[in-house]
Order: sequence, then structure tokens, then C-alpha cells
Amino acid sequence: MGAMTPRTSCRHGRLGWLGAVALAGAVLLAAAPAQAGTLDFGPPGQPGISDFGSVTLNGTQQLTSLAITPFSVVDSTGSGAGWKVVLTVSDLSNGGSTIPATSMAMAAPVVSPADGASTTGVMGHATAGNLASGEKIVTADAHDGDGSYLVSPGILTSTVPASATAGVYAGSATIAVVSGP
Repeated sequence: MGAMTPRTSCRHGRLGWLGAVALAGAVLLAAAPAQAGTLDFGPPGQPGISDFGSVTLNGTQQLTSLAITPFSVVDSTGSGAGWKVVLTVSDLSNGGSTIPATSMAMAAPVVSPADGASTTGVMGHATAGNLASGEKIVTADAHDGDGSYLVSPGILTSTVPASATAGVYAGSATIAVVSGP
């Protein structure tokens, strides 16, 4: 028997090349970006806002109210920016008399997480007399509020002044969900 001579093989080089191709393919798949979702009212969409109930003027202050239908907010943006629900209600006017928006009030809405969302940093707020400029009635702090939330608004009341004149009063109300706390 003679001395053994080491052999070199091309197989190692081929496997290395195939491994590099497989690795490159894995890198390309891992680099696919995640797409951001949206921030919006969830099904069935933007909540309804009823009209104020009628009152019979009798020389004293009268209380009337309206309802905002329960709604959901869905944040699937992945941005961590937080969000707010803003309620804006104008003064009510009949052309000669005004019922100011400052006479309107609403208790804090009840906010419940859905589908595994967290209540951390998400809360309802009572109005503070500035509805004509828009008030935050629900907020989610930055880095909170991802997922779905069910919101049950309180009743919005308005105090009709004793000096109000008879007639049909008109105004506007909007509710919006906006990015940022």
C-alpha cells in the first residue's frame, strides 16, 4: 500500500454556490414591506347624530337632548401616532335667537376594547363647553390605541335659555376620527 494522496473535490464549491442562491432568496423574501392599514370608524361607519328633542317654551330654562349612536374606531395603521374622536356642534339659531353651543354638555363615552385591543392610554372624555370649536370625546395616547374599540357616547344635552324665542332652531354637528392624540 502506498501513501494516500488527499483529493480535492468540486462538490464543495457547488454546494457553496447553491447555498448562496438559497440565502439570497431568503433575504429577498424577508425584505417584503408590511403595508399600513387605516384609521377610521369601523362597521357600520360614521355614527349617526339625532336631532335635539323639541321643547315647549314656558319662561324658564328647558333641557333637551340628542343621541349619538354607538360606534367603533379601528386603528390598523401600525404608526403608533395615537388618535382622537372629535365632536363639533355649532350654535343653534332660528334667525333671531341663538342657543349657544356652550350650553351643551355630554358625559364621557364608555370605551371598550374589542378583538384583543388594550385599554392602556385609551379613554373617553366629558365635554368642557367648547363644542363649537370641537372637543375630543375619546383619545388614544401615542403608542396606544392599536386595534378596535367600541364607543358608547353619552346623551348630549342642551339648556334652552328662558329668553329663547319660539321657532325652529338649526345648526350642525360632526364627528370625526383623527390621527394624533
